[in-house]
Amino acid sequence: MSVIGTTLKEPRVFAHDAIALADLTGYPPTPAATFTIIDGGLDYVAGNVYRTVGQGGREANVNVVSVNVDGTVTGVNLAGGDGGRNYTVGDILTLVGDGGTGTPSNNGCILEVATVAATGAWAFGDPIVAPRSTFNTVSYWNEKMSYTYTTSATGTTVFHTPGPGAALYVGADMDITVINEAGTEVEYKGVKAGSFLPVSVLSVVAGPADLDDVLALF
Repeated sequence: MSVIGTTLKEPRVFAHDAIALADLTGYPPTPAATFTIIDGGLDYVAGNVYRTVGQGGREANVNVVSVNVDGTVTGVNLAGGDGGRNYTVGDILTLVGDGGTGTPSNNGCILEVATVAATGAWAFGDPIVAPRSTFNTVSYWNEKMSYTYTTSATGTTVFHTPGPGAALYVGADMDITVINEAGTEVEYKGVKAGSFLPVSVLSVVAGPADLDDVLALF
């Protein structure tokens, strides 16, 4: 075997972006709050809940409050406060689904996100969710999967949607406890400063005294 193969081996880590834990958003990140109706569409039913599709965030569910006689939407609000995640003001959404009627109403009601709810700072046990990227807009293969895990940081079950997790760069000597993508909580002991932790993690539970010392790699 060549010298390169035996003595110069090193981990190869591929990522498009890196962000310190301190700069991540808390859970849940940026749910939509209010909407402006751009096009009311046709054949929607007042009082029914419709899911949304669009570029930007995900998983907001919208309640149609009022319609005209032809089913054009004239008023909406969030269904049960379910504002989804990762939205920004100006995102464009379309109401789809059957609203519980059994008859699909994919008839072009278009909304613009007018405001998003404020979220707090990231804390131990919160999901690590990649910030929206203008560099790589292709969805991950498992972006729509939902992960659940119980963390000793809070003692509660957290819903982490979407995936996948992130690899970590550790900038200071530490023992670090993470939630692996399998949902298990594991402590990695004796991680040295300048190390990459090449496992897919959903959260960091304990370890860094300074959240700027750990970078999530996406």
